[in-house]
Amino acid sequence: MHEADEEVRRLDHDRQLQQASCTEAQIALATAEERLRSLESRHQQLDRDHRQRARELNQSRQSLSDGRTKLSDSQQTMLRASSIVAQAYLDKEAAQRRVAELEVQRDQKRQERARLTQQAQTVRAEWRTHQEAVHQRDLEATNLRHQRDTLVQRLQEDYQLDLTELYAKRFTAENAETAVKNPDEVNAEIEDLRRKLSRLGSVNLDSLQELNELETRAVSLKTQFDDLTEAKKSLEEIIGKINLDSRKMFLDTFAAVRGHFQELFRMLFGGGMADIVLEDENDVLETGIEVIARPPGKELRSISLMSGGEKTLTAVALLLAIFRSKPSPFCLLDEVDAALDEANIGRFTAVLREFLDHSQFIIVTHSKKTMACADVLYGITMQESGISKQVTIRFEDWVDEPQNDETEQAKGVA
Repeated sequence: MHEADEEVRRLDHDRQLQQASCTEAQIALATAEERLRSLESRHQQLDRDHRQRARELNQSRQSLSDGRTKLSDSQQTMLRASSIVAQAYLDKEAAQRRVAELEVQRDQKRQERARLTQQAQTVRAEWRTHQEAVHQRDLEATNLRHQRDTLVQRLQEDYQLDLTELYAKRFTAENAETAVKNPDEVNAEIEDLRRKLSRLGSVNLDSLQELNELETRAVSLKTQFDDLTEAKKSLEEIIGKINLDSRKMFLDTFAAVRGHFQELFRMLFGGGMADIVLEDENDVLETGIEVIARPPGKELRSISLMSGGEKTLTAVALLLAIFRSKPSPFCLLDEVDAALDEANIGRFTAVLREFLDHSQFIIVTHSKKTMACADVLYGITMQESGISKQVTIRFEDWVDEPQNDETEQAKGVA
């Protein structure tokens, strides 16, 4: 029994050893199986990555081939452009020589015009002097005729004397060799003239006062005329100065807006070229302005030939260029991004951020991407029929929701 107990204890010890060894083997097996699964998953992941890299490699090779083709095309375009530039430079030199010749001719023509203008002014002055003299003589003759007709009418009405008949009789008497009158007839004529003088009546004694009043009124009217002439001259000088200052201010503002417009257009389109030009540079206060734009990859064209989104971006670039030249604290934009896609909206909002240092923008929009760039959202909702409610969201006060325990546990397991 003692030996059997010893054998039992030995066998039990061996069994425990074998059991421990089996447990270790099971643990090693489970570890190996887990590692095998991990390696298989890693192998599958590496295989997928390999296939992805192969596709990317093929795409890169295709892109490289396309890039080489584009580079070759660009080099050819650059060569053609260089040739065009060289030809343009030659044309410019020829044009400059032609301009120099035309400027010499212009100076000669200006001198000739100045000489002819001086002669014309001299002739006009002489003509006006003669015209004034003739006019003065016509006035004097008209005045004398009027006085004569008035005297003839008064003599006819007051004294029943016809000067025409008397003049004819006097002319006949002077030319007659014998013209002797009877004394009785002479006395009768004297008496008749006395009776006619008695019928003349009283003389208008207020005529001198009326003459003085008319002279005073004439002096007053002449003074008013001189004042009006001086005021007209002064107003013409002020208008000329205002036009000169307005032209200078307009040209300065136009140059500033033009530079800002070119810069903002490239930022909004990611390249390209745009410009604004005056239709008539000789009359900048009345001329129109033409907007020319060339988006990347397109030909130079007028804004009327562009798509809706391109027109919108071009108009926004011009608006912001004017806004940059003379900024204000607030700016309201209503549905300006309605015709834009997400890429253009991203460039649009990026440009607006550059103005936030000195201006605030209020944008009415339905674009989620534009809303995501705002600091505060104001919306109107109708949870109940016929009842509107205002909703305000300030992103800087928004706190991210904490992650639940399952998510944290999943992250720990991963």
